[in-house]
Amino acid sequence: MKNKSEKRKWWKIVLGVFAVTLLIVVGGAGIMFREELKITGSIRPIAEGKRVYYMEVESDYHFEEFLEAGGASSDQEVSAYLTNCISKGFYQVDVTNEGPACSVISGLDENGSHVFGRNFDWTDSVPIIVRCVPEDGYASVSTCEFKNVTGSAEIVPEDFIHKMLAIAAVYVPMDGINEAGLCVADLEVNEGGMKEVDTPKPDLTITTAIRLLLNRAATVEEAVELLGQYDIHASGGISHHLAISDAAGRSVSVEFVDGEMVVVDTNCITNFNLANGDTAAGGESAKNRYELLCSAYEEKNGTLTNEEIRETLQQVSQTEGEWRTQWSIVYRQDTRTAEYYFGGVYRDGISLSVSEL
Repeated sequence: MKNKSEKRKWWKIVLGVFAVTLLIVVGGAGIMFREELKITGSIRPIAEGKRVYYMEVESDYHFEEFLEAGGASSDQEVSAYLTNCISKGFYQVDVTNEGPACSVISGLDENGSHVFGRNFDWTDSVPIIVRCVPEDGYASVSTCEFKNVTGSAEIVPEDFIHKMLAIAAVYVPMDGINEAGLCVADLEVNEGGMKEVDTPKPDLTITTAIRLLLNRAATVEEAVELLGQYDIHASGGISHHLAISDAAGRSVSVEFVDGEMVVVDTNCITNFNLANGDTAAGGESAKNRYELLCSAYEEKNGTLTNEEIRETLQQVSQTEGEWRTQWSIVYRQDTRTAEYYFGGVYRDGISLSVSEL
């Protein structure tokens, strides 16, 4: 049962969106919200029988302005920025980033093309697959967690109120691939914490850093260079590292250790910093999944077909306990496509291409 503060928050949102709707209907403010209305008009369910949604954004949705303003050092600052963009200040838009597990493996397929596989493990999720086409940047397909916007897995973007809130998903991608073949995925680090940094550099949270890379980076080298231009901050009060892979075949873990960014070349990642060399640091589950991923990679000498990547993801999927695999993706970096599997079911995947928009 929601407490009083949560109820007040949702009443403010309801009244705010009602005011926006009233403006649009009787005040001719459709021009003010024309970009938002175009985005919300694209939102639709995409997987029969599952709470999985699709959204198109034919712009960077004010992301360049966000960067020019200095970015954000916290989820709260991202929320404040999005409140002004999405609702024009009529109601509060909140974002965060939480997620306790995840696994990544990458390799070359039988044709020499690079393949990147990723499990996202969490509690109940409401994924929104976002196809974003910036005017001056790379088009991308990314998976965003609507629960990081609403705070509830019971809320879905099927009415006007929640479709407006869903626009914030552009700023909270968990993973994605862009038209240059660059893949990025966020994984939690189950050890210590990301040390807070405060230098003259502008700021980014983990999820806004992923949006930056999808929009601007074509290679691992470009991604690392871009990240180095910002102070990177934790999201959701947890530590993170980023799995990044490019179409040329380089795969790395970008880690944030003692306030410094460390790049580790690797094809297998779970939930501990590889820079520290302690596979037990992330707990038993993270260690076991990492060893299974490495074993599959080494057994095939790094050459894994799409099917073998999918099978490996299935082997390390979480099917019991509180944290379960919400989605799995096999990214084909040569064709810039993403094949999705939801709820630990590895058949009848959904295939999307960055170039389809």
